[in-house]
Amino acid sequence: MFNPWVLLVLLGAFVLNGFYWNAHGSNAEHARMVAKLESERAQALQKARDIEIQWQERVNEVTKKQAEKLAEVQHHLDVAIISLRDRPKRPATLPDTPRVECAGASGRELSREDAEFLAREAARADTIRAGLEFCYAAFDGTVK
Repeated sequence: MFNPWVLLVLLGAFVLNGFYWNAHGSNAEHARMVAKLESERAQALQKARDIEIQWQERVNEVTKKQAEKLAEVQHHLDVAIISLRDRPKRPATLPDTPRVECAGASGRELSREDAEFLAREAARADTIRAGLEFCYAAFDGTVK
């Protein structure tokens, strides 16, 4: 006669074997999916790094050009300030009524303080303009 224990052991082995293969089959599929995702993630990360390097190189180039432009503006300001030292100082008192022919009314007669103020304002405007141009250049990717 047939032993029920043998049937039970065979059935148990069959069930455990099915669980084993099912588990390893799904683990293998899971491992393939994880490997694929890791590969895609690594490719995306490398692409992002390449883009970041390109942007950083562009910004470095723009920053270098901006520093050169600002040094040029500062040099022109220094030369202008030195050239204005021979101008007469502003008179202590101004005329009571405005008139066209008063001293200091033309640019040639501009006092040292006033001329220095205007030269500094022009340099400040050039600095702001250079900053704006290079900001646009960094954003657009064009370096002048």
